[in-house]
Amino acid sequence: MWDTLDTSKLNSLDWAATVIARSKGIPLYVSCTYPDRETPRAVLDFVLSHMARIQDLEVYLNTSIRTKIQEIIDVPNTLCALQSLTMIRSDSIDNGDNGGIDRFLAEVQLPHLQTLDVRFFVLPPTTSMFPQLRHLHYVSPMYSNPSTTVSQMLLFLRNTPSLERLEIEGSFETSDDGGEECTTVELPKLSVLSYSTVRSEHACLFRFLHYPPSSRVKFVSRTHPTDPAACATELASVFTRVASSDMAASMEAVSLAGMYRNYFEMRVSDRDGPMLEVFLPLRGDVLPLFRLSIMLPCSAAHTLHITGFSSVQVAYWASFFNRHERIRNLTAAGVDSNFFRALLKPSENEPPPFTCLGHLLLRHCDINENAAVIERILEEHSTLEGDVDVTLEIWDCRVAVGIISQLKSYAKVEWDGGESFESDPFGEDEDEDEDDEDDEDDSDEDGWMSD
Repeated sequence: MWDTLDTSKLNSLDWAATVIARSKGIPLYVSCTYPDRETPRAVLDFVLSHMARIQDLEVYLNTSIRTKIQEIIDVPNTLCALQSLTMIRSDSIDNGDNGGIDRFLAEVQLPHLQTLDVRFFVLPPTTSMFPQLRHLHYVSPMYSNPSTTVSQMLLFLRNTPSLERLEIEGSFETSDDGGEECTTVELPKLSVLSYSTVRSEHACLFRFLHYPPSSRVKFVSRTHPTDPAACATELASVFTRVASSDMAASMEAVSLAGMYRNYFEMRVSDRDGPMLEVFLPLRGDVLPLFRLSIMLPCSAAHTLHITGFSSVQVAYWASFFNRHERIRNLTAAGVDSNFFRALLKPSENEPPPFTCLGHLLLRHCDINENAAVIERILEEHSTLEGDVDVTLEIWDCRVAVGIISQLKSYAKVEWDGGESFESDPFGEDEDEDEDDEDDEDDSDEDGWMSD
């Protein structure tokens, strides 16, 4: 009750002194905003004069005035016990004044700091060492001149040898003089890396970070690449990190989605959650650059989700399936005939893909058009040795009642009872789908999985 102080609720010096007295010398958790109409400066100064007891400090700086962090926090090096520090500007636009954070982080010694959250400040070119830092969350200003560069981010990370969790939001410019500074940074204890950026080209940061294969990585871009080839090269290191045999063996689920022909999403998960996540807008002509059929390793995954993707060649689907041969649960939404054909036996003497398949869920598919192929897929699985019986679920698909009866000869069928799409996965009507299919026929012949 007395160890957590929000200075905006301490409207008098007497009440602040009472709260401090009742806290009986235990560690304090303090949140303060400056300037704040509700908080007299004397109250703020009094609370922060107990810095030797403050373990967790949050500072919200109003950028409408040019206040320095040093004017608010006076940290004697010998008394600083901070374990968590948050510094946030009240808006995301840098007005040219960096709030003194460059001097503060360079000069103040924080030997016990474990969590650092910095938002809407430009990172300083030099900082002190953070030997115990475990968690860093950094959000760059939306509009800033100068802005944080890749070299500055790397220089900062070079002083965090014990970092376990890294969360970055924003973008980094390439510095003119940062060629020598942009060298590899080793983060041997990193377990979580999350990077959300405005431009996909800023994925170049990954090229300079070395972290364990077991780290959980997420990359999100809000715009499509202006240089698709360069983007594919940068992200190749993110995809291929799962080539570790230990990682591949622990995979339980793989999910790929290509929506509206201009959005790409990939998830690879184990029993503890996502291991690798990538989300970015892509134009149709970019898809061939992401050669997932050879980037992702063979895995022991049991679940596979495929959404979208048109005009992918049968051979490339087959190559991708071969890398995940232990799939037991397969979900396919909005796929075309090439996808179904790749599920057939490659030859009379070879088994079909996914010999362990026990559950097939189809959504937003034209089963009327692919009825013969789907029936043959189920027939081939029904003749496999073993006790695996396929359950087929059909939801929101174009399918006639007579076809359902035929499929029931080879599998247990669960059907929603509709004879046409109840809703379209791409938010378009039937005529627009047909137009899109015509356009896709004119797209790159090699498909997005080509070698």
